[in-house]
Amino acid sequence: MTPPTAPDPRDRTSSDPIARVQRELLTLGRRGTARVRREDEVLSVVDRSLLTYIQDNPGCRAVDIAAHFQLNRSTVSRQLAALLEHGYVAADDDAPGGSRGIALRLTPAGGRAFDQSTRTVLDSVARRLEGWSETDLEAFARMLERYNAAPDE
Repeated sequence: MTPPTAPDPRDRTSSDPIARVQRELLTLGRRGTARVRREDEVLSVVDRSLLTYIQDNPGCRAVDIAAHFQLNRSTVSRQLAALLEHGYVAADDDAPGGSRGIALRLTPAGGRAFDQSTRTVLDSVARRLEGWSETDLEAFARMLERYNAAPDE
């Protein structure tokens, strides 16, 4: 099956499904950022993404995070520096050493901030999905997982 081709940006129409997906993803990201500011969250969307990765991958290193999110290592290092400074992340002394950087883990303070932020975000998402059937929720989750699993070339 041939993958769909992106439309010429000058020819975007409201009916083009790729352009519609792109617009909806932009809206999703912007709303997430606005919600964090509005609710005076301790963690930004970026912080949450890093803490989620570290929680799901104990002992990971900045290079692993950079590869996962397809970011420059210096960008990730700057973002991690703030989390280290706030005491949300620390070196994982139990992880095997290596030449690829410091192994990371969430601290108890990081875990508490992450749990609180997660509850807030999940409550917000649940409100937006009220009235959706279980079938629709499962299909939506599978489609998002599929989208995020596709490699960028």
